Amino acid sequence: MSDNLENKTISDKKKAYEELKANRLKNQKPQKSQLMTVIKGYMPSVLNWVFFFAAVIVLALGALILTGALQIKSTAPIIGSIPKVFAWILVVIGSLTVIYAIYPIFLPAIPEIRKIKWLKGKKYLGNIVRVFTFLILFASLFLLYDTFITEILQRLLG
Repeated sequence: MSDNLENKTISDKKKAYEELKANRLKNQKPQKSQLMTVIKGYMPSVLNWVFFFAAVIVLALGALILTGALQIKSTAPIIGSIPKVFAWILVVIGSLTVIYAIYPIFLPAIPEIRKIKWLKGKKYLGNIVRVFTFLILFASLFLLYDTFITEILQRLLG
């Protein structure tokens, strides 16, 4: 009789364990692939970079057509008769795509920029004067260096 009781309790334990395991599997959410999680995490930034480089290429093509470095044959359908208009369309599309690609990069910084306490008028103007004075002094210094070095090299080399 005690053997039957022991077997019964072991089987009850097994049943309880199986039920617990089945309940856990029912309540458990299906696991997502880690690869897909990584891809979804990086995909927007990858697409933004693709858009950015495509926009740079489109802008370059538009600029090359506008400057005349790249010619469109007049026999080309539609754009052959209006290459400048086509170039400006490329420039506008490229510019808008650059803005679209860069916008998400700067989006998290907007709340931080709003927290900045900006300088008042007099102090801001004083800083601007100091910066431009510094720039003018260094530009003059480099101009003098260039002048003296050029003069010395001309005298030495004859």
